[in-house]
Amino acid sequence: MRHLGHAVLLHSADADHPFGTLDVVTAGPRRIVEATARGVSVREANRVDHHCAPPFEVLQRLLEADAIAMPPGDADAPFSGGAVGIASYDAGRALVGLRAGSESTGAATTLVAGFYDWAIVTDHVARTTALHVLPGRSAPSGLIPRLCTDSPSVQPAALPVLPCEVSFDEYAAAFNRVQAYIRAGDCYQVNLAVPFSGACDADPLEVYAALAARQPAPYGAFLETRHGAVLSCSPERLLHCEGGRVRTSPIKGTVARSADPDADARAQARLAGSEKDRAENLMIVDLLRNDLGRSCAPGTIEVPKLFEVQSFAEVHHLVSTIEGRLAAGVAPLEALAHAFPGGSITGAPKRRAMEIIDELEWSGRGPYCGSVFRVDPWGRLDASVTIRTLQLAGGVLRCWGGGGLVADSDVQAEWREIHAKVGNLVGGGSVAV
Repeated sequence: MRHLGHAVLLHSADADHPFGTLDVVTAGPRRIVEATARGVSVREANRVDHHCAPPFEVLQRLLEADAIAMPPGDADAPFSGGAVGIASYDAGRALVGLRAGSESTGAATTLVAGFYDWAIVTDHVARTTALHVLPGRSAPSGLIPRLCTDSPSVQPAALPVLPCEVSFDEYAAAFNRVQAYIRAGDCYQVNLAVPFSGACDADPLEVYAALAARQPAPYGAFLETRHGAVLSCSPERLLHCEGGRVRTSPIKGTVARSADPDADARAQARLAGSEKDRAENLMIVDLLRNDLGRSCAPGTIEVPKLFEVQSFAEVHHLVSTIEGRLAAGVAPLEALAHAFPGGSITGAPKRRAMEIIDELEWSGRGPYCGSVFRVDPWGRLDASVTIRTLQLAGGVLRCWGGGGLVADSDVQAEWREIHAKVGNLVGGGSVAV
């Protein structure tokens, strides 16, 4: 489908995970929305319109303007079309009252989304693959015969080694500045990230195939745009909205896995009982309860799961779940704007943490710590947090890794945790302290 342009794969590579149930493939969007600090452009049928409203608001208006009625009996149908896109970390600056970062320009793209009329959906529970088309729309001519012919399989590319752009000493200096801010009462937690990068001339889909094999994740994603490709193996959901309910599942607390089953079980138990990791997680739970409070009816926010240990390919994570009921008149994309960027990858309080991130980090985050999202015309939304995410553009492959710093964080342990998180993404890059 890639020849159609703006190809998308939303990939539940970890099908055994409770949320890893659907794969979605689509391409050739009818409409493309792009946002920068200067405004939002909408391209459709050789016409370009410009908007001054915030990008999530523009997306919501366009969904409503399409006015597609849900067919009877399709309330439980999987995704059959709508908006799919990537919002970068920088897309959240205006949402929290910050100006564009000094490392970016007004022309830097902060959000790209396509409006798709069809989708090929694989349901891992029902064990089916089907083509779904929005009511009143159509799939590209010849699509079904093309699907029914044999195609060569994608061969995973050899992952290049991506050296860390920051030395341990540089990271330690920034770590100490965060600790000084915490002691001064500026913040409780700051998520500090470091960049990795290297040359790469491989096909981005082949790179993604290698990543998905090595780092299976419930919120995997491959998106191609005119700005390059985003390759994500995210374990974290930012927001899910359906039927008037909203849910977020922040990750805070990480420990590396072991090939030895007994050692792995001990690591899992150590994470489950870690006072430091539980406190770190609880800070973000409180922050996200406040974020959801901007969108939910009073008294409806609950925390059904607190400090749940979830296991992934390379690490165990501490995950909590916060749920609520959307207030009357609040659209899912509005709820996404209220929660963006995710508190688990900024810190608490969010705005001050983001100011400290701007001051101390070494480069812009790009798609890292943003979100890949999909939303259909009937308000069903799912959005990930783009951690374990790479960007391939201009022959350069970039990756980022970070962790939440609190008062009792240890600099060497945090440095090791960063590399444990991204080890499978950087082709075995240096992890020495």
